[in-house]
Amino acid sequence: MSTVARFGTWESSLQADVIAQKSLRLGAPTYAGGLLHFIEARPSEGGRQVLVRREANGELVDVVPAPFNVRTRVHEYGGRAYVVDGDDVWFVHDDDQALHHVARGTTPKRLTAAGSGWRFAEPLVDRRRERVVAVAEHHDGKERFPRNALVSVSGTGEITEIVSGADFYAAPALSPDGRCLAYLSWNHPRMPWDAATVWCARLDDRGNVVDAAPIAGGEGGAAFQPTWSAEGVLYFSLEVDDAWALHRWKGTGTTIERVGQLPGELGTPLWQLGTRLFGFISAHELACAPLVRGQSQLHRLDVASGDGKLVRDDFVFIGDVACTEGKVAVLLGWSGSGSELRELDTKSGEWQVVRDVFAGLLPAADVSTHEAIEFPTAGGERAHGYFYAPKNAAFVAPEGTKPPLVVIVHGGPTGGTAATFNPRVQFWTHRGFAVLDVNYRGSTGYGRAYRERLRREWGVIDVEDCVAGASFLAEQGRVDGKRMIIRGGSAGGYTVLQALAHHDVFRAGGCHYGVSDLEALIRDTHKFESRYDEFLIGSFTDERPRFVERSPLHHVDRIVAPIAFFQGLEDKAVPPNQTEAMADALKARGIDAEYHPYPGEQHGFRKAENIRHSHDAELAFYRRVLAL
Repeated sequence: MSTVARFGTWESSLQADVIAQKSLRLGAPTYAGGLLHFIEARPSEGGRQVLVRREANGELVDVVPAPFNVRTRVHEYGGRAYVVDGDDVWFVHDDDQALHHVARGTTPKRLTAAGSGWRFAEPLVDRRRERVVAVAEHHDGKERFPRNALVSVSGTGEITEIVSGADFYAAPALSPDGRCLAYLSWNHPRMPWDAATVWCARLDDRGNVVDAAPIAGGEGGAAFQPTWSAEGVLYFSLEVDDAWALHRWKGTGTTIERVGQLPGELGTPLWQLGTRLFGFISAHELACAPLVRGQSQLHRLDVASGDGKLVRDDFVFIGDVACTEGKVAVLLGWSGSGSELRELDTKSGEWQVVRDVFAGLLPAADVSTHEAIEFPTAGGERAHGYFYAPKNAAFVAPEGTKPPLVVIVHGGPTGGTAATFNPRVQFWTHRGFAVLDVNYRGSTGYGRAYRERLRREWGVIDVEDCVAGASFLAEQGRVDGKRMIIRGGSAGGYTVLQALAHHDVFRAGGCHYGVSDLEALIRDTHKFESRYDEFLIGSFTDERPRFVERSPLHHVDRIVAPIAFFQGLEDKAVPPNQTEAMADALKARGIDAEYHPYPGEQHGFRKAENIRHSHDAELAFYRRVLAL
């Protein structure tokens, strides 16, 4: 029989230390020699990222031993940091950002010099020339920002720039005959999802670029994931009209053609380098994972006829895809932070769970499932989110009462939230809180027009949508309108502060490494996002007053709600001085402001002890504020 207890006070078996230990993050799946490889980030090992291989017998083995940490910091957010070719693996080690090599059964050896200033990402093997090609950036210690390029690394560790001149590069792909290198590039002030161009560079026998020509993309619509077929045809996604769609270029001239008519959009913002959403499962068939109104589908697509076939539409969100002959692996969750990896045998139609990091975390009766909601917001427009009701089979609330609401704001801000199983959501629902996970205007997954609705409106419409979503649920009688909280990380943390500065809907907030001073952010942030503000806010040179007006630090006097701050002290994306200035200003006014700094953490927490502490501290803070 269920115990009667107030919402928000329910006891839970889903303790923070359990989440910390189980919060493995999966990413970068790929096949090599028919074997599936992927990255597993382990909080119990200080956040170390381990390359794992599934052997033919199904056994999962670590390819790279401790203390090696397979992680790149290119663009600070990193992404794919390894490549496998036969029995050889090349990977980036986090401690020195150097490229290392390991053969099966041997000890890893550093290939490039430590302290060279070079960082590498998305490596690929050029066997014809006995080298590795990679995205790279060079930090010389003199200039504020690094120089970006595509480079080759010889067997002796010699680094040669082979393509340079653009501000950024991504997604190098070598043609089957080794004579062409496709890649993406873009320049400030654009981001890759705004204007990435796909190029094809002709290579001579030594691997030098003979000529390079743009194929598609740019200002009219971003390109995504160049991929060669076995026949030497270049496939890629291109944003046309309101969505990314599959296209191909047959190697001559300037003609490109659309392939098939998949629903939704086959592309995503490149926050993580190396993200893949399609691949070949036979010579003439692709597996594709388009996003349709915020939720993923898996399709098979015949590239000759353009005919497609829906395989699954119940995975909710697929953040990465890996393909080989007759098999496709799908990562459930965002690339780099997925929670489950499944594999389809395309001949038998059978599915197999390769890794499920949250298996058995909660009984099925205690899992709160998502409800996709669409609600009215400012200007007569509509916004989206996922609602989760409180769920714990051991408890029931007193009759006639309503649960407190936790509104979660995703980062990015050009990103999105997915409705895959998330223990950070269940942490609240299992204790009797309702949760609204918001995909505000500007989020990915609802088309380009919805995503670009955030242009020059960051700090305004994202806030409006969080307020509108919470108010919508309160008006429906589904939550207690007097006990609503807002929390978020990174860009989501900024939205939290803006909401508390300009609205009185929320009783408290949780700000995880959030922006508080837009001017300081421009001075301090890293290269990848250093001109992002021109899309989000406007021109700092011409419109500085808008940056002041949109900075929560300049509106501390308006904030009366208590706030808990959580900050990694090695964060380069949102430096600690942002959080410290905001917390100090609030405390000076006598506002209830907790500050929790975490040494050794960067943009997001990777260590088990810090994941545990931040969960426990935030829960205790909200319960105290709400007198639960």
